[in-house]
Amino acid sequence: MNKSMKILDRVREVYPSLSKSQRLIADSILENWENTAFVSPRELGERLGVSETTVIRFAKTLGYSGFSELREHSQNLIKEKLTPAEKMSATVQKIKSGETTFDRLLTTEVENLKDGISKVSADEFYKAVDLIENAQRVFIAGQGVSEALCKFLEFRFRRMQIDTRPVTVGGKAFYETLLLMKDEDVLFGIGFFRCSQDILRSFDYARKNCIPTIALTHSSVSELALKSEVTLVANRGPVSLLNSLVVPMAILNALVLYIAERDEEKLKALKKLDEIPDIFGFNGKH
Repeated sequence: MNKSMKILDRVREVYPSLSKSQRLIADSILENWENTAFVSPRELGERLGVSETTVIRFAKTLGYSGFSELREHSQNLIKEKLTPAEKMSATVQKIKSGETTFDRLLTTEVENLKDGISKVSADEFYKAVDLIENAQRVFIAGQGVSEALCKFLEFRFRRMQIDTRPVTVGGKAFYETLLLMKDEDVLFGIGFFRCSQDILRSFDYARKNCIPTIALTHSSVSELALKSEVTLVANRGPVSLLNSLVVPMAILNALVLYIAERDEEKLKALKKLDEIPDIFGFNGKH
């Protein structure tokens, strides 16, 4: 198959020859092909009520070697089509046209949060808690918009006296900090669509050196998730629009609260902050 051919054109071309089950997959792609980039064949099959084998066979019918190649092609097309500027433009256009009002924007955030909750694996969440509790230090890596999430997590962890090392700068300094990691530490990486190559390389380095990893990312099959030991999936809304940080922030907040609830020493550390004026001999005023 000519890989430059658009996915939708190829689906329409083979549609008449598809089985009933395969047409369910085809209809899903024709309605929202972008979602194909962020699911596994098992997840797509469960969503549509067909088997994982049917999904894989469908991908082969389109001319791909398997579903992984179809997914990769979808991701590449999105990267070519949807730059951050285009996402912002599309979102602003919806507001200008009246299609999206202030109330609707907030309602969408609530809907994303509800949908996001259903995608977070409780098992993965508790594994993340265990890794952080047992870690000597937590290295938090993220760049771009993810840096804001890193700063939030760093602030909360430091207040609980968790030894935290942010890794958010680019260039040589990024890699110099990674060299400090040991196998008793944990690397917590935050990256979504168009994840930084620095972050991806940091996970390769961690795996090579037996350093536990946790990823906060948009899909269980994202580039970052596939390199991570534990994955927290954070739905950020439609990839064609400016993405929200509501769900990622909610997951991080829940993580912080759960760690504090499980470890009494963490709560004591927070309470000790109230004693700073007495400890250092001032009344709390600058």
